[in-house]
Amino acid sequence: MNPSDLKPALARARQPGFWSVSRRPLAVTLLLAMLLVVGVSVGSVLVFSNLVVQRQVDRLPEDIKLAMRERQAALQRGEVITPTPPVPEIRTGMVVDPFLEPGQSSPDVNGVIVLPSGERAEVTQGRRPRGLRAEPGPRDAPPNRTQNFVRDVQLSLVQVGALAVAASALLAWLLARRIARPISAVSHAAAQLAGGDLSARAPVQSGEREMAALAQSFNDMAENLQALEHERQQAVADIAHELRTPIAVMQARLDALEDGVYPLNAEQITLLSTQTQLLTRLVGDLRTITLAEAGRLALNPQPLDLGSLGREVVRDLQDRAAARGVTLSVQASQTTVRADPVRVRQITTNLVDNALRHARSRVSVQVETVQGRALLHVEDDGPGVPEDSREAVFTRFTRLDGSRTRDTGGSGLGLAIVRALTAAHGGEAHLSGSASLGGARFTVALPAISRSAIS
Repeated sequence: MNPSDLKPALARARQPGFWSVSRRPLAVTLLLAMLLVVGVSVGSVLVFSNLVVQRQVDRLPEDIKLAMRERQAALQRGEVITPTPPVPEIRTGMVVDPFLEPGQSSPDVNGVIVLPSGERAEVTQGRRPRGLRAEPGPRDAPPNRTQNFVRDVQLSLVQVGALAVAASALLAWLLARRIARPISAVSHAAAQLAGGDLSARAPVQSGEREMAALAQSFNDMAENLQALEHERQQAVADIAHELRTPIAVMQARLDALEDGVYPLNAEQITLLSTQTQLLTRLVGDLRTITLAEAGRLALNPQPLDLGSLGREVVRDLQDRAAARGVTLSVQASQTTVRADPVRVRQITTNLVDNALRHARSRVSVQVETVQGRALLHVEDDGPGVPEDSREAVFTRFTRLDGSRTRDTGGSGLGLAIVRALTAAHGGEAHLSGSASLGGARFTVALPAISRSAIS
């Protein structure tokens, strides 16, 4: 099982235009929200304070408002208005009159004076005694308008502050809900995934780029896990199917021998040995590909002439090619790689054996060096492989012709082992069409090393 074949979601995520939708960064959203909260709070204080002051000014008596307007107009003209004397100023021509304060009568002025407001004021020695009133009897002091005004403004500011805090709390709650909603959705989907539901997905909501990327990354992970689980189940079913056939043949043959249908002779033992060897090879191939894909396959890398190894494999398989009526040729130049000789031989053997199985009359092996890479090409003149099925041939237990048996179609592990071992050596394997022979062309690319590096 090749992990690179199990990432369709990531492949779609890399397509042009996937992330082209413009989304605001989360930091920008938080900054705008905080600015909005501060703006609402400050604006509320200013607006409501202005309304409160205006309301308190409107509640002042008309004479005070008139005096305030006159004072403001005088200040604009550059004039100064002195306070109106509390009582009329009466001067009798005494010697001390020039030295009296404005609004103070002569010391010999005594009696009761009626003010323009109608209030009676008592004057003693030219002055109005503090705390004395013209009318006898107890009387409550008039309310202090300045103190009441300040108290009302303070109370109004407290009310405005409470309103601003409530508005800020509401905006903060809306912001927290906006941020927490996609995170909660991802958390809920993660809980479902942890519970075994691999089909769980998080909704990708429009808005902040980071939140959408988080949900999309989670969905990619979940899709990969689901694909891996599907591949695992398929692999278990395929392995069980591959093991069942030789075991069934052996069981049937042993039952026939036990019942006396067949005599126990060398021919029957050879048939049983063949099935045992098939099982051994199948289990060994499964172990090899599993370790290679997990990155735990032990390799013994050393300088290796890939051209010489290719010629040896072709020589060893000439008898098999002749038995099938196929001409097997090789063109190999000296190409040095650092690899495990046993595993590279296994790669080459699997490719040539696969080509012999499908070729009509010719199989060609070529080894060359191109741009610092050692290339191993194996071509045949068989029917070839459709372009949409070329990646599938490198997966486990893949037979493009379902009617083929193990004798004609192989176990379905050879090419998967080729790709896994090639990847373990830091190379790559791919399939294309053969321009010269008209069939399939398998290519394995490995990093080449120079002679100076060897020395």
